[in-house]
Amino acid sequence: TTTLNHAAAKNPSCKIMTFRPTMEEFKDFAKYIAYMESQGAHRAGLAKVIPPAGWKPRKSYDTIEDMVIPAPISQVVTGQSGLFTQYNIQKKSMTVGEYRKLANSKKYCTPRHKDFDDLERKYWKNLTFVSPLYGADVSGSIYDEVEWNIGHLNTLLDMVEQECGIVIEGVNTPYLYFGMWKTTFAWHTEDMDLYSINYLHFGQSKSWYSVPPEHGKRLERLAQGFFPGSSQGCDAFLRHKMTLISPSILKKYGIPFNRITQNEGEFMITFPYGYHAGFNHGFNCAESTNFATLRWVDYGKMATLCSCRKDMVKISMDVFVRRLQPVRYDLWKQGKDTTVLDHLKPTELTSPELESWREHRVAQRANLLRRFATYPKRKIPTEIKKSRRHPLSKPPTRSPLSIVKQDPASDKDMASPMPMDSDMKKQEHLWQNHSPNFLAEKAFNAAVAALKPHCAVCSLFCPYTKVGTLQKDVSTDNETLGASFPRHGSLTRPLVPEMCFSVGAGNTEPPPTNYHIGEDGTSLLICCSSCQMQVHASCYGVKPDSVGDSWMCSRCAAGAWTVECCLCNLRGGALKTTTDNRWVHVICAIAVAEARFIDAIERGPVDVSAVPETRKNLKCVFCHGKVASQNRGACIQCTYENCATSFHVTCAQIAGVVMTPADWPYVVSVTCHKHKKVTPKVSPTLGQRVIGRNANSWYYHCTVIGMARQTFYEVNFDDGSYCDNLYPENIMSHDCLRSGPPKVGELVGGLVNPLWVLSVQVEFQDQSQLMVKHSEIFQLNQELPKRVRARLVSVLLKL
Repeated sequence: TTTLNHAAAKNPSCKIMTFRPTMEEFKDFAKYIAYMESQGAHRAGLAKVIPPAGWKPRKSYDTIEDMVIPAPISQVVTGQSGLFTQYNIQKKSMTVGEYRKLANSKKYCTPRHKDFDDLERKYWKNLTFVSPLYGADVSGSIYDEVEWNIGHLNTLLDMVEQECGIVIEGVNTPYLYFGMWKTTFAWHTEDMDLYSINYLHFGQSKSWYSVPPEHGKRLERLAQGFFPGSSQGCDAFLRHKMTLISPSILKKYGIPFNRITQNEGEFMITFPYGYHAGFNHGFNCAESTNFATLRWVDYGKMATLCSCRKDMVKISMDVFVRRLQPVRYDLWKQGKDTTVLDHLKPTELTSPELESWREHRVAQRANLLRRFATYPKRKIPTEIKKSRRHPLSKPPTRSPLSIVKQDPASDKDMASPMPMDSDMKKQEHLWQNHSPNFLAEKAFNAAVAALKPHCAVCSLFCPYTKVGTLQKDVSTDNETLGASFPRHGSLTRPLVPEMCFSVGAGNTEPPPTNYHIGEDGTSLLICCSSCQMQVHASCYGVKPDSVGDSWMCSRCAAGAWTVECCLCNLRGGALKTTTDNRWVHVICAIAVAEARFIDAIERGPVDVSAVPETRKNLKCVFCHGKVASQNRGACIQCTYENCATSFHVTCAQIAGVVMTPADWPYVVSVTCHKHKKVTPKVSPTLGQRVIGRNANSWYYHCTVIGMARQTFYEVNFDDGSYCDNLYPENIMSHDCLRSGPPKVGELVGGLVNPLWVLSVQVEFQDQSQLMVKHSEIFQLNQELPKRVRARLVSVLLKL
C-alpha cells in the first residue's frame, strides 16, 4: 500500500536525479544517502552519484588481466515484439584478459552507431541473435583497501553478519561484473527489496531503465499478464531475473519509467522496491553490493519472496525488527503488525534503537579485544551463502509458435493404445459421428461442473479425468454432490489468463479492461438453465448483472440443439459462434494458435479462417481410427521440442493431457503423456486431510495423526506366494530385532530383502486408527490412479 498524502514530497515527477558530493560528503555514505532521499531521489527508484574530482578507487587496473572469471554465463534470449525471456547458461572459466579479447572480437563487439538512441534500437532489435557471455557474479573487490570501499559501507545490513554470523556473497559482500555488448540484467528489484550500489570501474557505458517504486505494482501486473505461465508457478517470478520488457511496451501500457546512462567512474544507487533493468554497451567492469537504511526494514518485512528456487536469497527480518522496532516485535511475530509502505517518505539517518545497538556493539567489541589479549586466537564461525544476481536457467524446450510439426510416425503407430482410452469410450454418445444426444450432453456438462475448477472453460487447465465416475454420481446422488461444489451465483477465481483471449501473432496492444472480473480477481459462476453448462461470466463474455436464474448459453439461446464444434470431434461444453456461422468450443479457440476472438471481452465471435490445412490434416492419437469422421477439426501438438504428437483439444482434455498457461507469445503449453514429468510423492504432514486405504481395502478420507519409519521384509515363499510387508518379529527362525536382518537369500521359508517404508498413522471418520504405508496415502488435490478411484468411498467427499 502506498501513502500519497505528502504535499511537500520532493521530486513529484519521479525523475532520476544526479548528485555530485564534495569529498567531505562522500566519506559519510549513510549520511549522504539520507540527504539524497531528503531531495526525493528515492522516488525514481534509481539515482546517479558522480564522485568528487580526484577520487580514484584504484591506482591502476593493469594487474587484473589474470583474474579468473570462474563461471561466465551465456545469455540466450527468446521472444519478440518487445517481450522476451532470458536464460543464463554456465560456461567454462576464463581470465579477464581472455574475456576482454572475446568481447572486442568481431562476433561480440559493439556495432557501429550514430548515437545512444541508435544503439538502443540495435539492442532491442538484435536481442535474440548472438548470445553474449557475461562475467557476472564474480565474488570479490578491486578497490584499494585504503580507499572508501563498497565492501565496507557500514550500513544497517552489517547487522546480518555481526548479529547472525552470516555472509551472503553479493549482498553484504561485493560482486564484480565483466560485461560485453548486449549483456543484460533483466527487470528485478534487489534481493529482499534492499538498496544497491553499482560502480563502473572502467570500460564502455551501461544503460539503465527504472520504474518508480510507487508504480512497481503496475509493472508486476503487466508482467503477470504477458507471462501467466511463470506467474502461476511463482508469485515472485520477476526475482528469477529472466523477464525483459522493452520501453515501447511500457509506453504502450502507460507505465512510467526512466532511462539513464552510467559512464566510467560513476555510481548508480537503486532504492527499495525500485524495479530496474539494463544492458552494457561494450567491454566494461562494474562492482556492486547491497546495503540498507532504517527505511528499508519495513520493505524487508513486506518483500514477496521466490519460493520455487533454492538459490534465492532470504534474510531473516527477526534481528532487524527485534533490535530496531522492539515495540512492534511481538505483534510482528504473531502476524498482526500492519505495515503500510510509504514510497514517498525519506529515510531517517538514525534512531534511538539503532544508536543503542551501535553502543552495544562498541562495548562488545572492546570486551572481545580484552579477551583476545588473554586467550589464543580462535576463528569466529561465519556462515557463507551465495546470491545469484543472474540465476542459471535452461532454455525452453518448446517448439516455435504456430509451427505444425511433421510426424514421422505411420498411421499404424498412431493407433497404439494411449492412456485413458476407457474414459474416452465412456463418452461415445458425445462423438460427432453419432446422432446428437442432448440429454447426454446435459449429463456431461453437469459432471464437468462438479469438478474443480467448476468452469467448462477453466477446465482446459485442469483435465477432467474423472468424468465417467462423476456421471454415475450425478445420476445417483445429485443432492449430495450438489452441496459439495460451487454452483450458479458463486464467485471463484478464473484460471484462464486474459492474454489467452486477446493474444495474436505479434499483438501486444493493451486489452480492454474486463469488467466481468471483480477487483479481487473473482468472477461469477453461471450455469445454463437448459444444457447445465457452467462457466465463469468472464470466461464466456457475459455481463454478470444480466444473468438471472433462467440464463441460457449462446447455443441454447439460439435453439441450436444439434450444433457441433468445427475444431474437434466432441459435443458438449461451452460453445461460441464463428465468423462464418459455425460453432466452436471456447477451449478449442483458446488452444488452437491460429483461432482468434474478434471481441476479447465478449469472447466472440471466433475467427477460424487462419487455421492452416496442415493443422487440419493432423491425426489425433486418441480418436484417429476410432471414429468414422477422420481428420475432422484441427489438432494441437505437444510443445516439447520436436515432439509431433497431435490431438484434438477436447480429446486431450478427457485423456488427461497436461495443458497449462504459457508465457507470451504462446498461449497454451501442452505436454503429451510421453513427456509428462512424474512428480515425486510428497510426504504428508501432521493434521493433513488425505485419502487412505482402510483394512477392508477400500479408500476413505482420513486425517494424518502420526508418522514413523517401519522396516518390512520382502519374502518369496516356497509355494510361490509373495509378501512385501512382513514385520521382522514375524520371522520365527531368525531373531531380527536382536541380530539384525537375515542375509539376502538366507532360507527362512523364503527369500528376504529388507525394505524401509514410511508408515503413516491415520484416523478415519469412524475414529478408527490404522498404520498404512506411505504408498497407500494420496493427497486430496492429486490425480488418483484408476485402481484407487474404483474403490474410493465418495460419501465422505462433502467433509
